[in-house]
Amino acid sequence: MVELYIIRHGETDTNKEKRINGNSTNLPLNEKGRQQAQELHDEFDLSGFDAVISSPLKRAYETAQIVTAGTGLEIKTDDRLREADYGSWDGESEAELSVKYPEVFDKRGYLLPGFIEYAEDAESYEEVYARIDQLVTELSQLGDDKKVALVCHGFISRAFMKVMVDVKDISQIIQPRNCGVSKYEIDSKGNRYLLYYGRTANMDFEQ
Repeated sequence: MVELYIIRHGETDTNKEKRINGNSTNLPLNEKGRQQAQELHDEFDLSGFDAVISSPLKRAYETAQIVTAGTGLEIKTDDRLREADYGSWDGESEAELSVKYPEVFDKRGYLLPGFIEYAEDAESYEEVYARIDQLVTELSQLGDDKKVALVCHGFISRAFMKVMVDVKDISQIIQPRNCGVSKYEIDSKGNRYLLYYGRTANMDFEQ
């Protein structure tokens, strides 16, 4: 059984300002984000993990550095963990876009797949799901009793949920809070299981 722990990065100014925070908004963590990552470090011991893989974007990699501090673990990066590319909408105000294009926002304020009809040079959700599914398939071949932490982003965390348990509508999946942790397992036959979603510091990460 391979255990996968999906960690969303800590807060950035783009999160705080409620702007589209995609692949092109490559900001570091803000003060609150670093505090969130430190709190996760203090509550979630990664020292026994076999691998830590991060998105190469600053906010994810900085989160990985903080949560692995003192463990001796090497942080590897994988481009498939990058946040979705929202093209010309990256960095734009969510509130302003939702007024102009209400048809591509769901009732929780998340972008629907149809946003790609308006945002230039954006990545489709299907392309995101495909790269995440490819990564999961690769990780399933690591062998029994492996523990892997993947440090990534909000929509990527949602995409993992969709891919792992075959949720049909992405709007059914809420975004985990910054530094939220989700746990999945993959058995030797490739079966995928959800154990929990979006837990934060002061919660139990062992079950």
